[in-house]
Amino acid sequence: MEKKSNLNDLACFQVYTLHHAFGRYYQAAFAESGLTYAKYIILKALDTQAPMSLSELSQHVGVEPNTVSPLAKKMATYGVIERVRDAEDERRIVLRLTEYGFQVVKAADQVVAQNFADLGISDDDASQAIALISRLRSAVEKARPVRFDLPQAPPRAQDSLLD
Repeated sequence: MEKKSNLNDLACFQVYTLHHAFGRYYQAAFAESGLTYAKYIILKALDTQAPMSLSELSQHVGVEPNTVSPLAKKMATYGVIERVRDAEDERRIVLRLTEYGFQVVKAADQVVAQNFADLGISDDDASQAIALISRLRSAVEKARPVRFDLPQAPPRAQDSLLD
């Protein structure tokens, strides 16, 4: 009989649960401010590479444009980013941080750095983990996975898994 792997031994499960743990962690850190993990990622992207179009931003953060667009509109109403039409192509909306947006990023970065330092993970360990996760993400993005086909189901359970 083949040995079954433990759920905790699966890299995909560890990344999945880490993603959710970070979401809860940032939710607690940003609490009542209205800033969320998703908004923080957008602010960080614009802090490092602005101005960017909506499609460039969504590609940069790895999220679909229809997910980023409502966040960008909401963030513009809060005054942390501005949305302007590109002078060369009026169909293109360009996003960049406002002065207030830069202040928010700076303040959030300080909280994130302090909280991360309190986790007790060394800078070296964090750098190694980031490098490994980055390589893993890149490999997964380039991979062509083998397709999963369901085994033939018993007659009474024919469609139950896919319903």
